[in-house]
Amino acid sequence: MAAGDIGSASFLNKQLKMRGLQKLRFYCQICQKQCRDENGYKSHCKSPSHLKRLSNITHEDIEQYTIQFEKDFLRLLRLMHGEKKVEANKFYNEFIQDKDHIHMNATKFTSLTRFIQHLSQKGSIRVHGIDELTSDSDPGRFMISYIDSSSENVIRKKEIEALKQGERSEQEIKMKLLKAQIEKMKKEEEVQSTSVSDTDNATEPKVDSPPTAPLKLNLSANKVIKKKPKKKLGNVFKK
Repeated sequence: MAAGDIGSASFLNKQLKMRGLQKLRFYCQICQKQCRDENGYKSHCKSPSHLKRLSNITHEDIEQYTIQFEKDFLRLLRLMHGEKKVEANKFYNEFIQDKDHIHMNATKFTSLTRFIQHLSQKGSIRVHGIDELTSDSDPGRFMISYIDSSSENVIRKKEIEALKQGERSEQEIKMKLLKAQIEKMKKEEEVQSTSVSDTDNATEPKVDSPPTAPLKLNLSANKVIKKKPKKKLGNVFKK
């Protein structure tokens, strides 16, 4: 069996390599052909079949490839990550796992960064982790997130917000009721303690104090008694 025959080891090895992911820049979207290396890609671009198809490509075809590429990119971003943040270069590697995807070299975009710029300006995605996105920015140094502006998502967000507001209102009502109950219990305790103290004062027996006797002052001890001199009686018979 010759080396290039169908079923030979070299043929099967070549088929396995072709099934795997090859370099995207060696893929011809027009002919839907994957070349193994740069030499093979150059040879393909010079082939009559490729030149014939290339001559029939119009600006509308490139625009159609661009629209389909953008649509597939956003659809996978929404399905895989929703509105969560993901590194741009990491997600692009996830996107190109499908060999049948529309390749970027068939679109009007020359790099992933320019494509991300287009989506950001269009309002389809948000760019995170970089102050200003330029054409020279490294896709591995910033993150992207999908903006779901569909009517279903808007309605869903409004319903979630309404539920949150309802939960907050319910929580506030519960807190107000709890505070009112606490205040009511405090007042009842104050009234009860006041009534108990009044009852204790009313039932307490009164101790009669002894009657106070009138205060008498004895001033006689302080008086000096002067004795009057007795008059001597004369003898009337001696006269």
